[in-house]
Amino acid sequence: MVRRGAEKKGQVTIFVIIAIVIVVAAASYFIFKDTLFPTKVSTTFEPVETNFLNCIQEKALVGIKILESKGGYIENPNFISGSQYMPFSSQLDFLGVGIPYWSSISGNNLPIDQVPTKSEIQNQLQDYLNREIQNCKFNSFYSEGFQIIKGKTTSEVSLSNNFVKVFVDMDLKMTKGDETQTITNHQVEVDSELGNLYNDALEFYNKEKSENFLENYSVDILRNYAPVDGVELTCAPKVWNADTIFGTLKNATEANFFALRNNNNDTDYFNLKLPIDSGLRILNSASWPNSYEVSPASSQILVAKPVGTQEGLGIIGFCYVPYHFVYNIRYPVLIQLTRNDEIFQFPLPIILDGNFPRGTQNETDKVNVSFQDIDLCNDVAKSNATISLVNANGNSVDGNISYECFSSSCYVGSTTSGVLQTRVPQCANGKIVVDSPGYKEAIQEFSSVSGGSSIIALSKIYPKKVSLKLNNAKGNENSIVTFTSQDSSETYTLLYPQNKKLNLTAGNYDVQVYTYDNSSIKFPASTSQQCVQVPSGILGIVGITHEECSNVPVPEQNLTNILVAGGKAKVSFTEEDLAKSNKIQITFDRYNSPSSLNELQVIYTLVDAKSVEVKLI
Repeated sequence: MVRRGAEKKGQVTIFVIIAIVIVVAAASYFIFKDTLFPTKVSTTFEPVETNFLNCIQEKALVGIKILESKGGYIENPNFISGSQYMPFSSQLDFLGVGIPYWSSISGNNLPIDQVPTKSEIQNQLQDYLNREIQNCKFNSFYSEGFQIIKGKTTSEVSLSNNFVKVFVDMDLKMTKGDETQTITNHQVEVDSELGNLYNDALEFYNKEKSENFLENYSVDILRNYAPVDGVELTCAPKVWNADTIFGTLKNATEANFFALRNNNNDTDYFNLKLPIDSGLRILNSASWPNSYEVSPASSQILVAKPVGTQEGLGIIGFCYVPYHFVYNIRYPVLIQLTRNDEIFQFPLPIILDGNFPRGTQNETDKVNVSFQDIDLCNDVAKSNATISLVNANGNSVDGNISYECFSSSCYVGSTTSGVLQTRVPQCANGKIVVDSPGYKEAIQEFSSVSGGSSIIALSKIYPKKVSLKLNNAKGNENSIVTFTSQDSSETYTLLYPQNKKLNLTAGNYDVQVYTYDNSSIKFPASTSQQCVQVPSGILGIVGITHEECSNVPVPEQNLTNILVAGGKAKVSFTEEDLAKSNKIQITFDRYNSPSSLNELQVIYTLVDAKSVEVKLI
């Protein structure tokens, strides 16, 4: 049996629920009425609204094109500069447009991560439309008697795989004669592959980040187009010009990266086999910022010395040149993904350290992590410093000053009348680096924790022509000339007669010359006798020895670039000597071309002991 009080309570509850439903329904109507029941545009104002929707669509298409051309950005992030060591900065200049790197390394060797999220892309387009929609014009309607007033624009963008929806909340008040209508909500749908392209770009980026497959291709290019490791049969040093190597690498990089594709041919070396459906191009240009380094190298010359010519190695019977060079390479590539004539592009850095791709987490990266939030040029405490530059005569010299601390290089200013008063980051073991035209780069340790002053003497550079005076020359000789500074251990190398100019500063030098006959000499097969002392007596412990000889066959050899002259000298040049002279003349004698390997070894011994005459004239 149900009590009457309970019946009343149940009836009250039902009325409360009904009231809530009515309130919610009413609120929903007023909130969503323009979406659920779009305002019907009168025939009078329908052309105006259609014109406005077309304008929104055009603005959206322009915004989408900008997003695709700049890796998901319309407004670039704050610019971060690069350096000579890390030339990337935070964006790549492509045809006059700055495209943000999705990842990069700053000039201070700190990581830059700029991969935009889907919501950030939508927000960029929304902000763009909020500005641009206000520029929609209705000029043709004013002449027909329309009055049109635009309100504040608020846009909302929804990014799908193959279309973009744009919702615009803006009062568009239209009046003609006695008729007036205000339309607030406007919606367009734009056909676009932006969503699909962005998804494929993320897939590409994540795979490259985890596998470094672009760097692996770069290693292949390096080893195919530059001397890295190897052995060659020759009795003369192997010599390469670093600038020529770098030029070859740059051209090969452009061609090989452009050849990369993503297709169904699994056996093709250039097929990346990526799980994406977009078309793919990878661009590189030798004119983009880059950095190429190689060691060991003497100035711009790479030299590998022969083995088998030294005293005591004649038993080998031939000469060979082993070489191993280590490269550090940095350059950008631009990834382009295409669908239905739409192109989405973003740049990435390629970094090789010591002939290998950069590691995902090596010791250098671990150090960088602890400094990733510190800008050593701006965020650390600074001290006052006075830096003065003078030449060898004590006169003032102007130059550009940088201060190096850890892996950071901070430009601090230029001198005026040889003096710069500035503030530099506090660093216990920092270095002042001076760059002054016509003078050798100067580096001086400077602990700036408590500030202070420093006077730096610069060494003037004197360009000199080198002339070799070779007695008994036959006209087919090539020479390698090296000047090694006894003060700084820097080495300057010339390939003569192809190169005849050298930049020197005052100081003490070790000079070495090797001259080679640039012709082919055939050494016939021969047999040489090699003898050694071996123990005699019982078990060889009596201490008596006897000589045992054996014949060692030496195969026929056809050698080129045979050493025929050379020598060495120690010289000192003052600034006065260099200023008064025009060229450096080196005089020495040529030997007759050897006819056997034994004679060749004798020439090497003579050259190592021979002196050459070096004088300024």
